[in-house]
Amino acid sequence: MNRRKTIIDVAKECGLSQATVARVLNGQQDIQVKEKTRKRVINAAQKIGYRRNTLAANFRRQRSNTIAISIPDITNPFFPELIKGIQERMRDEGYSVIQLNNEWNPDTEQDHFNYMAQTCLDGAIISPSHPGTNFSILEGIPFVLLTNSDLYLEYDTVGNDSKEGMRIAFEYLYSLGHRQIALLVGGSMSSGPSWRQDLFCEFYHNKGMTIPTNFLVTCDYSVNSTSSFLQARKSMEIFLAKSPLPTAIFASNDILGLAVLQVANEKGIKVPKQLSVIGMDGIFSGQVSYPPLSTVKKNRSEIGDISAKILLDKIRKPEDLSTQNVVLPCKLIERGSTGPI
Repeated sequence: MNRRKTIIDVAKECGLSQATVARVLNGQQDIQVKEKTRKRVINAAQKIGYRRNTLAANFRRQRSNTIAISIPDITNPFFPELIKGIQERMRDEGYSVIQLNNEWNPDTEQDHFNYMAQTCLDGAIISPSHPGTNFSILEGIPFVLLTNSDLYLEYDTVGNDSKEGMRIAFEYLYSLGHRQIALLVGGSMSSGPSWRQDLFCEFYHNKGMTIPTNFLVTCDYSVNSTSSFLQARKSMEIFLAKSPLPTAIFASNDILGLAVLQVANEKGIKVPKQLSVIGMDGIFSGQVSYPPLSTVKKNRSEIGDISAKILLDKIRKPEDLSTQNVVLPCKLIERGSTGPI
């Protein structure tokens, strides 16, 4: 097998010192090299088939030009567009991206943090798997969190205003004449039902209405999207078999909303004539469901792009200890699953 060519081989080929060849091939700017000399080195390198060992060079500089993205659920359709936004920004800046999936397991998440600390990564973008996620091992590594939770205000965070998005959904359904609105919560997210339940109660209270019995339906949290969908189906099979039925259901994410649509279709409940359904996130599957799912869309690509920009600033300006907490607005997308009562 042919031996990998080194700077020593290039120096022998062009008859220059190893130091001069290294300055040219490593792109060093501290000492200027004549253009004639630079071309001589480049031609020699091409002639013998020299390829720069980027990994070794990065370790010498204590940089890897690589960041990690840590997510809790690779099956969740919420993440691909977000990760794409990160990758496009980082690629334009010359960085590679490693994706890590912890499946909502805090021990796996900590193992991934250990990996980040041991492999000279330049930074990380993290979607925390649990409210109590411990970031202490990442001391000295710049990172940005994908969350809108007040629990993480001491860190740099980027997320959507999910609370306002939920209010937008309820007000939209109310404007269509719906007064019997149910809430389905759960699924592939780390936060529990507390603040969603609070907003649900707040909405009914502000409208001077009483919440019908059992109109809050809760599934498990911190499960993958497949399990989330199946659990939501079971819950809806029970809920939609009871009387009285709601005239509308808000699902806390689109996976749950799609489960509602599927069960309603199976039971012969006409959507939206008998039941309006709206989700949250704006995943592609909602556009091709039957009927297409109305949703409160989150700016996933923009979240990814902004989080990458913040991380790049942190990498380039390690002396800047300020933090940013960016919250983006949600947008109502009206489709065929909602209509007037």
